[in-house]
Amino acid sequence: MIWVVIVLIALAIIVIYLAIPGGRLWKQYLLDVNSSLAETNRKRSTQNVFTEDCIVELPSLLRQHIINGGYIGKPYMDNMLIYFHNTKFRMSAGKEPIKIKFMQVNFVNRPDRHAFLKGKIAGIPLQAKDSMLDGFGSMTGVLAKQFQLFRSTGAEMDQGQLITALADAVYMPSLFFQEFVSWTVIDDHTVEGEITWKDVSAKGRFTFDNNGYIIRFDTNDRYMDENGKGSSLVPWYVTYSDYKEQNGYFQPGSVSVNWILPGGVDTYFESDNIEIQYSINEAIINY
Repeated sequence: MIWVVIVLIALAIIVIYLAIPGGRLWKQYLLDVNSSLAETNRKRSTQNVFTEDCIVELPSLLRQHIINGGYIGKPYMDNMLIYFHNTKFRMSAGKEPIKIKFMQVNFVNRPDRHAFLKGKIAGIPLQAKDSMLDGFGSMTGVLAKQFQLFRSTGAEMDQGQLITALADAVYMPSLFFQEFVSWTVIDDHTVEGEITWKDVSAKGRFTFDNNGYIIRFDTNDRYMDENGKGSSLVPWYVTYSDYKEQNGYFQPGSVSVNWILPGGVDTYFESDNIEIQYSINEAIINY
């Protein structure tokens, strides 16, 4: 009988532990965010608001995106905290998507980006941290807050995180002005951006509709992990749709993230409820 009680107590402790928010990966995530915040506060932009004059040197399509979004006259953001609600995520092609909570913090003065994922696999908590910290990219996954499922680092990850930061600039257009980003007009609906940091560069193309709204971002400079068998460059794109007003801005309300595989398109991330806060001062984040 005593052993039954011990087992039940042990199970109860495990259930409570798994239910409590946090864990080692979450603590590391907050440390990374605060590190980037400290750098941002040290090199805060002197630009106060978006003006017609400050956007004049950008390609006309990017200028129109800023005007359409209602940024003119609004504060110039140094960072962005973004929550993706009602999100579905596919671990790999062919698998069923799972419901997740997903958030990220992006920065302007250097292209840092810190994303955090929470979900469940067979009822067991899954956490993943997807980060770019001063040019160092990494991706880490943990099961039950303790057991590391994967950790990816290296030049391929550095490049992949860098190009993702450029794609995210749809919601944070102050990144468009940074000296580490350059632009080439391709045609009446397409602008190519190149982002460079710590001797790593990547290119991607924004596509605009007839009204000047960004509807898609494409790149061939993002690596896909092949289930522990290395990685290779695979065409990758993001779609932006359902533009709507939020806190005085007019922005995409839905996104999907996709790989173009030999067998077809793998849409592995979808969200249609996006919440954004600009220029946060400290990582007081509950998720």
